[in-house]
Amino acid sequence: MGKLALTSLAVAVLVLTGCSQKSPEVDMTKGTSDTKGTTDGMSALQKLIASLEANSKTIYFDFDKYNIRKDQQANIDANAALFNSAEAKSFSIKVEGNCDEFGTDEYNYALGLKRAKSVKDGLVAKGMVADRVTVVSYGESNPACTEHNKDCWSKNRRAEFKVLP
Repeated sequence: MGKLALTSLAVAVLVLTGCSQKSPEVDMTKGTSDTKGTTDGMSALQKLIASLEANSKTIYFDFDKYNIRKDQQANIDANAALFNSAEAKSFSIKVEGNCDEFGTDEYNYALGLKRAKSVKDGLVAKGMVADRVTVVSYGESNPACTEHNKDCWSKNRRAEFKVLP
């Protein structure tokens, strides 16, 4: 019983004396609106990413197809040039495959993945490093248009790009 009391007393002393009473120092001057602050650096990075994404061209596909159409090859070329530019070389690119509402969820997921993969292959053929490009499929879950007509459905059969730091 004496050993238990002694052990409990030792643990209590360690816990009470081991906790620091000093509050951490925080430098509130960094990251404010000064010209070399962290916030401005992040803001510049976010602006560059937004600019690259805005200048990327969406790739559209025919119904139930995943091959790159001839009229979309110029968009592949433009995206490869954009993503191989000096300002984009340090970023990774995510290709997002999308589908219209026809077909099962499983089928559309697989088709979206094939679309994203064919776009990746097109970018790699134009000189992009394959390790910089990842693919993902959203199937029919990320529509660009929600109306039920041919024009809208054609807008949903696409691959889009996200720039990853």
